[in-house]
Amino acid sequence: MKIVKHILILNNGSSSVKFAVFALGQNSVNQMKLSGAITRDQQDTILSWQQGNKKQKVNYHTNYNLKNTWEYIFDLVKDFDISKIGVRMVHGGEKFVSTTRVDREFLRQIIKYNDLAPLHNPDAVALIKLVKKTWPQIKIAVSFDTAWYDDLSPAAYLYSLPHQYYQQYGIRKFGFHGLSHEAATNYAAESLNKKLNKLKIITCHLGSGSSLTWYMDGKVLDTTMGFSPNEGLTMATRSGDIPADIVLYLASKFKIKLKKIQHILSQESGLYGLCGLSDLRDVLVASGFRVAGYKTKRKFNAQQRKQAKLALEIYLYDIRRYLASYVGMSKKLDAIVFTGKVGVKSAIIRRLSLKNINLPNNCRVIIAPEREMTNLANKTQACLKKK
Repeated sequence: MKIVKHILILNNGSSSVKFAVFALGQNSVNQMKLSGAITRDQQDTILSWQQGNKKQKVNYHTNYNLKNTWEYIFDLVKDFDISKIGVRMVHGGEKFVSTTRVDREFLRQIIKYNDLAPLHNPDAVALIKLVKKTWPQIKIAVSFDTAWYDDLSPAAYLYSLPHQYYQQYGIRKFGFHGLSHEAATNYAAESLNKKLNKLKIITCHLGSGSSLTWYMDGKVLDTTMGFSPNEGLTMATRSGDIPADIVLYLASKFKIKLKKIQHILSQESGLYGLCGLSDLRDVLVASGFRVAGYKTKRKFNAQQRKQAKLALEIYLYDIRRYLASYVGMSKKLDAIVFTGKVGVKSAIIRRLSLKNINLPNNCRVIIAPEREMTNLANKTQACLKKK
């Protein structure tokens, strides 16, 4: 009997790790055998996973940390014959623009980008080291969220700063969520039966982090995230676009240290900063909407409802202003494509995001299932098959 080899995919966020096990085929991955996530919930660590039709959840009364996280994942996957591992990394800078095999030189080079994605890259490196300690000989490859935007034009990726800051320090728009936007783009091409070099779409990745990407005829033209994942739309806890002078004002007028300002912008702003709620479902409920399949234990007073309505309005305004600008610059558009947890599951947000947007004739709205993990698996398989 032939033993089926498997590939393990690890996708770490700032306070979570998603994982999946796929059976390996000749040229691509086959069926997903196991999927799940480990997330932080106040002082606890929550492990949830699905294997076939069986769903399970465990609440560990331990603080979330990567060492425990890897131990919990390893305990679930150790009985699979894992031969390869793929890891998502947020930032590859201008150097890493394709899936890359992990070796000592890679680990030495990649830490240069830790400061550009401080909530994600260091944890990805730490997770890789934990994996290598458990399986010293296993093949590992890393795929980058920034790679999808490698061919942005200088007009799109340069900021209006003295050019020396790009030349000397690499300050530019990088773009993020690329693995998700790429998967949504491929899904749209399949759905519309179009070749990528003929496809004209706007992809909307909406989740706790959110971004839009404008794609025309085989090329990414623009995206809402920029130098960091904090740029662009209002998100769960991230501010999105703010004037640089606000940072200077907070630092000079109120003597707030830059590290604290960074924390405020990435973890205390967005929906949470506006109304005290980071879960968009709670924001919708507090704003008077019914969210199918969701019940909250929270009770909202009049002031909280007022703030939630305002937060939702700002959240949607950001989506619409970027969406309208991309639509306005498109001579023709095949589809608006929604993906990400919110984009796929929330019909309310899809409807409100498109409100008063003048879409071209024959432009479709497509819901692309989240295939980021499959995309990661296929890239890992292709990279590690090379000698």
